[in-house]
Amino acid sequence: MRADLIYGSTGTRYLEPVGWVFAIMTFIFLVCAMGLGIFLVVESVPVLRSEGLGFWLGENWWVGESFGALPMICGSLIVTGLAIILVLPVALSGALFTSEYLPPSFRRKVKGVMELLAGVPGIIYGLLGVSFLTVGVKDALNLLDGNTLFTAGLLLAIMVLPTVLTLSEDALHSVSSEFREVAESLGLTKLQTALRVVLPQALPGIVGAVLLGIGRAMGETIAVMLVIGSLDRVPGFNIFVSGQTIPSKLGREAAEALGSGLHWNALMGLGLTLFIMVAILTFSGTFFIKRSSQ
Repeated sequence: MRADLIYGSTGTRYLEPVGWVFAIMTFIFLVCAMGLGIFLVVESVPVLRSEGLGFWLGENWWVGESFGALPMICGSLIVTGLAIILVLPVALSGALFTSEYLPPSFRRKVKGVMELLAGVPGIIYGLLGVSFLTVGVKDALNLLDGNTLFTAGLLLAIMVLPTVLTLSEDALHSVSSEFREVAESLGLTKLQTALRVVLPQALPGIVGAVLLGIGRAMGETIAVMLVIGSLDRVPGFNIFVSGQTIPSKLGREAAEALGSGLHWNALMGLGLTLFIMVAILTFSGTFFIKRSSQ
């Protein structure tokens, strides 16, 4: 019997006080999420009526004239894609090593450090990025300015590495030891067992970890805003130029546009776009992690 359920004389299930607390908190979360979504939709209606599909497909953002979100959408996708490409090899290697090779006592210490780093505020990473990354990228690549899409992607990779690593390690560690014992009895080495047996079994959980990492990377504001520059244009295939993401655009213009007509509605449209993208990634990641645990 679950700890948060009790049964009446007729067999009807009732929630204990602890269960009611969690139920109420879940209900409050759902109400807040739905309220936020409705607010963004209502505030975005004027700009969607004015621009139509041109809001998402337009390349020009001129306050008072036209509002095209394509540069910010492309910037968000490019920066997030770079972060995941850079973080995946390191995160998966670290997760495999931590799960399969470290002793249990040392594994717990490493996990604690990773989870601590995952909770570091984004502004701290942003300050480190301004101090070191921008200068390092500028000098290493001989650029005029170190505030580029590549710098933002590299900074996001550092930020989401602890999250992806610890969640991937959880997925690998949750694989039943029976798989490992059978593989080793058949003559597979520890590395072969990890790569050919454990990794495929944990793949849904790893996919979920990556999706949750993408969700965090896509929603990061301050850290990205400090290192990406502020150029509203579609970057094409050049990642070594200044750009703009949806969160950085909102961070730069939300205060000055508050209540100022169509400009504010356009920013709310960007917020709605980001809200939908992150919600899809988060729910997908949660689904894959639950599937892996089952």
